[in-house]
Parts: sequence; structure tokens; C-alpha cells
Amino acid sequence: MDFASSHNICDSRIGRSYTLFRLFIIILQPNHSRNLVPDMTPPEINRTPSARLVSKPSLTKRVVYFFKLWSLKLITKIGFAVVRLLQSQPSELRPTYLKAYPCRPRLVNRIFVPKEFHESAELFPLYIDLHAGGHALLDAQFDDEFCATFTNKFNVLVASIEYSKAPSNKFPKPTNDVVAIAQAIINDEKLPVDKSRVVLGGFSAGGNLSLSAGQILKDKIKGIASFYPITDFTLPLAEKQQSRPYRHAKDLDDLKDWGPIWDWAYIPPGQNMRDPLLSVRYAQADNLPRWIYMVGAEYDMLANEARDTISDLAGLDLRGRENGLYGFEKGTYKWTMARGVRHGFTHNLMNNPGPDAVALNKKRTEEMLEDFGAWLFSGPFAS
Repeated sequence: MDFASSHNICDSRIGRSYTLFRLFIIILQPNHSRNLVPDMTPPEINRTPSARLVSKPSLTKRVVYFFKLWSLKLITKIGFAVVRLLQSQPSELRPTYLKAYPCRPRLVNRIFVPKEFHESAELFPLYIDLHAGGHALLDAQFDDEFCATFTNKFNVLVASIEYSKAPSNKFPKPTNDVVAIAQAIINDEKLPVDKSRVVLGGFSAGGNLSLSAGQILKDKIKGIASFYPITDFTLPLAEKQQSRPYRHAKDLDDLKDWGPIWDWAYIPPGQNMRDPLLSVRYAQADNLPRWIYMVGAEYDMLANEARDTISDLAGLDLRGRENGLYGFEKGTYKWTMARGVRHGFTHNLMNNPGPDAVALNKKRTEEMLEDFGAWLFSGPFAS
């Protein structure tokens, strides 16, 4: 099964269930945000961010945030449950088995073993996947199609980790979950894992968690792959929105005004916003694995901070940053900007994308997967 023939999440059960709660988001989105005409020329960015969360939102805002987020969580859970009940998952996309570990017995992880495994002594490289969802939504099953395709295309064992969700579980609880479960998987003698070839990665919030947990797991993993991650919580929302290019007035980020809600849900009051386990932009290269692969989406308000993060880690000078706007590879660091797509392009996570956007998302995802596989086996998975 190749990625091109199997990966079409927009037409899948996941895509349809996402549509249900995306409609709900549109209803909750403030009217001014839907009609906003953005400034096509982003202003100069101030790179002196605040160091901490100064205060709690007002009581009124907290009540509104609580209602919006828990309503979205409920509609998401119901939507996925209905779709999964009515449409059984194709056998080729199902995990080999589910597994929970004593360190986190309530969190069930999804293990994908390559079809070529025949109970031999062969050991496989391990890729640990972390799903998206703003630290508050979705579950490990959301990435089943990606994981099933990846494991058989590259003959890699894939473990899709479940982690606790905000707002009930704020930072650093999800990071601690990932660290504990990743260590349990790596040390699981029943899994055919080559412990010398382990990479941790994730999408969006999962990309943030991969860079967060990767600092603690530095000596146990060879590399990190982070796809369109949030890396800097200190930057104001407006600054992030102004940092990306816009094609036209309707070319806005989905969930663009939900930033304060995600922050309220995930970050505890008084938290140091420059903590490198939270805002991974402030992590030092020496505290991370040597190999890091990062992908951004051109029309995503998170792309600029992701590019700045890996540029800092790679030690690029001003000219290097200018030349590497859409991609660079320096030593063990690699950056790629997926052109013409928005946040969540690998899963078609956008409102009413249309056939042209779906086709472009699929093309960019296929290109990304091929590039990622080549990077893995020439870098952290190289024998």
C-alpha cells in the first residue's frame, strides 16, 4: 500500500467527523474574525516577548472559554464516536494491537508492526507518533491512516501514543505522559524495537510535545520530527497572524481566534512562558537530540516561529535564514516549508478546502513523506 493511494483523509471517516465539529467552530467564531480583511504586508516583528503569564483571564472570559472548549470537546467526541460506529475502519489501517503500560494504565497506545514481521529476531526502527489537537482535542486513532501507511512503506515499527488532554491536564502533564509512555515502549521487550534507532515526532500540538518530551528523552532517542508545531507561546496572537503571507481576504487561519482559549486550557497561571519545555523555541541545541526535522505550512500563522526555532538550533546567520526561508539542511537539522498549504494540510484540517486544495494537500503530504523517509534513513535511522 503506497501513500498516494491510501492517504485521502478528506474523504475518510476522520474527514467527515472533523467536518461536524468544524461547523460548530464556525458558529462560535466571533463575527469580526470571519469578516476580517488582513493586512497583506506584515509589520516588523518585535522579538522581545514577555517571560511569563502575567495573570488569569477575567472570570467572564474563563466562563466563555470553558463553555466553548468543553462544547467543542463534546461535539468532537460524539462526532468521532458516531462515525467510527457507523463505518468500520479498513483492516489495512488498523493497528496491530492496542497496549497500555503500568506507568499510564488509562492511556491506550496504538502499535503498528510492519507486515514483513514474521516473529523473527529482526528488530525495526521505532517512530513514536503524537497526534494533533491543540493539547485538548482528538486522540491517537486520529493518526491511524498516517501510521499504518508509514509503517509499511518504510518498514518501521510505529507507536501512536495517547496523552492526557487539557484543560483537565495542563502543562507539563502531557509532556510527562509522553516521556513515561515512550520509555515504556522503548524498553518493552515484547516489541521488536531497535533501541539504537528511535525517533519521536508529531503534528501541531503533537509536534510541540515531541520537542518538549525530546529534551527529557534526549539520551534515549536519535531524533525528532515536528510537523507544523507551535513553538513559542510568548508571541501575541496578532503577531503570529501578521507573520504569515495572505493570498486574499478570505485566506485566514482556521481557529485563528482560539489562541487565548488553547492557552487558557493548557498553560497553568503563573507559568514561565519561556520554559523550554513549553515554548520549545527557547530550548538549547545541547538539550535536544542531534537530528531534527521540521516542516511548516506556508499559509500558517505558526510557520514563522517554527522556522525561527530550527534556524536558531542550526545556528544560521541572517543570510542563511534568508536563503533558507523555504528550506535548508545544515548538518543534522532540516527545515522544509510546504508551499501553498495551510495548517493541518496532512489531514486536510481546514474549513471547506475544495477539490483543488485537497489535491494540493495530498501532493504536499506525499512529497513530505518521501522526503521525511529519506531523511530518516540517511540520518537517525542510518545503520
